[in-house]
Amino acid sequence: MRRFIFLLAWLFLTAANAHGETQYVTDVMTVMVRTEPDVAHRIIAMPKSGTPLEVLEGPIENEGREWSRVRLPNDKEGWMLSQFLMEGPPKQTIIGQLRRQNDALSQKSDRLSEENSRLKKENQELKAALARQSKRAEEFEGSYETLKTESKDFLALKASHEKATQALQEKTEQVESLNKRVEKLQTSQTLRWFIAGASIILVGFIIGYLSRRPKRRPSLL
Repeated sequence: MRRFIFLLAWLFLTAANAHGETQYVTDVMTVMVRTEPDVAHRIIAMPKSGTPLEVLEGPIENEGREWSRVRLPNDKEGWMLSQFLMEGPPKQTIIGQLRRQNDALSQKSDRLSEENSRLKKENQELKAALARQSKRAEEFEGSYETLKTESKDFLALKASHEKATQALQEKTEQVESLNKRVEKLQTSQTLRWFIAGASIILVGFIIGYLSRRPKRRPSLL
């Protein structure tokens, strides 16, 4: 009993694996799918090589040939000779897929090569720019050190200039004060000389006037 149950289970699993799996039309260019498993029945489709078909039933033998019931991608169902079915895609389909994959990889390789060239060029440009920036930074550093040294001298010169300017201003103020005093003295001296001269002239005038007056004769009383 157990052997019988095991045999039934094995047959069921085998049939399940045979039915419902996807198989492909062989390398033959086109095959014919008919309404029944016999060459005398009507053709409903002619799938090309590489077309995936779902095996629904079979294979069954009819007039020395094995037939399988299949479902097409457009959901049509029919019978075709099992010899035109294979488990994997046909060689031409595989070769076509490999070619397309190879073409895609070649295009990707070309793009990567172009991208690599562009990145190399950008890297060289960045290196050149970095070298220029480094050189400019060194020049700036040298200019900064020179500026620091010159700024010290400039500050000392500025302080000396301010000190000299202040001293000159003080001397100028002193000279202006002396000039004012001299002008006052000169004005006072001139005024004195003028008064003295005027006094001499006035005295001379009085003396001359007195000397020209007629003398009065004494009376003879």
